Amino acid sequence: MAKNYRYKYEIVSADDNLPGKVFLFDKPGQECYTNKHWHKNIEIDYVLKGDLWVNINGVDLTVSAGDYVVVNNDDIHQTCGKDPDKNVKYLVVLYSFNFIKAYFEEFEEYAFDMDMDKLAKTEIKAHLQNIVKTIEEGGEFTELKITAAMTEILILLCTRCRIKSQKTSQELDHEDLEYAKKAIDYIKLNFKERITLGEISRHVGLTPTYFSRYFKQNTRKTFKQYLNLIRLEHALRDIQTSGISETRAAVENGFPSVKAFIATFKSVYNCTLSEYVKQYQDIPSISEIRRI
Repeated sequence: MAKNYRYKYEIVSADDNLPGKVFLFDKPGQECYTNKHWHKNIEIDYVLKGDLWVNINGVDLTVSAGDYVVVNNDDIHQTCGKDPDKNVKYLVVLYSFNFIKAYFEEFEEYAFDMDMDKLAKTEIKAHLQNIVKTIEEGGEFTELKITAAMTEILILLCTRCRIKSQKTSQELDHEDLEYAKKAIDYIKLNFKERITLGEISRHVGLTPTYFSRYFKQNTRKTFKQYLNLIRLEHALRDIQTSGISETRAAVENGFPSVKAFIATFKSVYNCTLSEYVKQYQDIPSISEIRRI
């Protein structure tokens, strides 16, 4: 029987050497709407103007100007402005899963509770304000300043606000989440190898046809698109850090050929890598990769 897939998996693309991404929005409440989704990253939503409605695991919250909320790993969440016509200005800070994992191996077993340490909550707010100020002022070393602030926030979360995760059995056993997580973890571990649809569908315990439909409905990408996006991120990182050729980067990161690498790059950037470099004089940052 067909199922109602209600939650979407969100991919946060970031270089492993960076803490993650930040976004500063100022837009009408109705444009702040997001569908229910989840990701393996930590997210902080800090409101500067207006009221933001946030639903986390079925609990409705109103985040008003001057306050923020932390969305933990695997939390099912969505947002919208409380008033559809009034602007909401807010900062979204997304931490890279790999960055957190590198320093806090067991972080998936924990959640972060801002009520544990009121002083830490205030200190985190000050760092969020600094990020906003840095973005708005721009200038020299902007990314370095943001990285420093994000790192300080993460230290406070991990050392003073962490609690053992108390996920309900419904959350832990939710089939939509578990199949997608199992497939994504498998892809991330094996992207350099040849992964077939039959292989990954057997791994998660679904038929190929059912898995294809399920994966697209939950991630907004086909299995092949997601696999190639992961390969593209790693190939570009190798080109950036090691200066290797497109062909070598493509083959060493699972692409069957350099032609396949170029086709994937073009689907993301609407040009070839050589055309991009000719126009912008540099290789695109991993954190700039847009979702397919």
